[in-house]
Amino acid sequence: MYFRFGAIILSSLVVYATLWLMWPSPINAVYWDEPEPPALTGALAPRPALNDAQLTHLGTAGAARGFIVSDNGTIYYGTHTGEVRRRSTAGEDVALADLGDAPVSGIDWIGETVLGVTTPSGLFELNLVTGEAHRVSAGVPGYPFGFANDLAVAPDGQIYFTDSSTLIHHERHAERHQINMLENRPHGALYVWDPRARRTRLAADRLYYPNGIAVASDQQSIYIAETFRFRVLRHWVDGPQAGATEVFANNLPGFPEGLDTDGDGHLFIAMSARRSEALRTIRKNPWLAEIIARLPRWLRPPTSRPTPFIAVLNETSGEIIATLDDSGRHICQVSSLTITDSQDLWFGSTDCNYLAQLPQAAVQASLFDPSTRAIADTD
Repeated sequence: MYFRFGAIILSSLVVYATLWLMWPSPINAVYWDEPEPPALTGALAPRPALNDAQLTHLGTAGAARGFIVSDNGTIYYGTHTGEVRRRSTAGEDVALADLGDAPVSGIDWIGETVLGVTTPSGLFELNLVTGEAHRVSAGVPGYPFGFANDLAVAPDGQIYFTDSSTLIHHERHAERHQINMLENRPHGALYVWDPRARRTRLAADRLYYPNGIAVASDQQSIYIAETFRFRVLRHWVDGPQAGATEVFANNLPGFPEGLDTDGDGHLFIAMSARRSEALRTIRKNPWLAEIIARLPRWLRPPTSRPTPFIAVLNETSGEIIATLDDSGRHICQVSSLTITDSQDLWFGSTDCNYLAQLPQAAVQASLFDPSTRAIADTD
């Protein structure tokens, strides 16, 4: 009897495995011969600058991704449930608007008292005087948004923002993120909203999960992080190359997400994790990616090293001049950042419940340490 029972169980497992392997994958992965990541030596050698970051706790996890810090230290941030909140230097924390149940992914000033806010469904305008908030862009004909992500305001007042992917509409950001990484196709785009004409246009498409965005220090272009190609693009917004998009920095040592510039020729990049050999193998074997995509998320093998850091690039050469790391596990993740007028570095994440601040003195000490190569090129 035991033999018969065992045979039934084994047969059931075989049938289940066969049906599972025949079940269509949610993705159509393609081959990519991902280059070997650069060695972590010289300017790329880990440096424990983030150990000195000061933390400001904001409540629930996911409340520290989209944020901006005003000149007087007031923090405006979004939550994973769609709220935009204000936190004063005294710790008073109040809700300003509720944009729905989607997470807030980007916040920036688009006027003296007006915030631009992105959620997966589009771009919103929040007037801090009246308290009114409304969506100003939900896409363009033929190109509906999949996951509107981050925004930046060009010198002429036009608002550029990224749509990370139209591939699949998962409620959980982590699921959407991983599915796009496994498929390895360009489902993202860059949009621009003209506040004077009150219309949106497509600026660039076929991008590989465009994420963070920032205006270059020279005000002639904007940078876009292509998370799953480990690179940063430059999109020209002024001058003879206006409208063109090119690769600015390639083969970065981690997954680039949030971006900002300091006005002095440095581009800061939030890296959520370092690259891994496992993901390189998966991308060279699309059939393997399609099998992994069928698995429940908790059964999928890890595809990155959970070691957050910040890379600092020379805006003239596109070369990394320093990496700011956390050797003491003080920081759980880095996915967004901003440089204030006082040159303090603030950063947050999609999964943690705090913002971190690295004072200007600590930032400068990290950039101009004599052991950092090529730093003289930025002077």
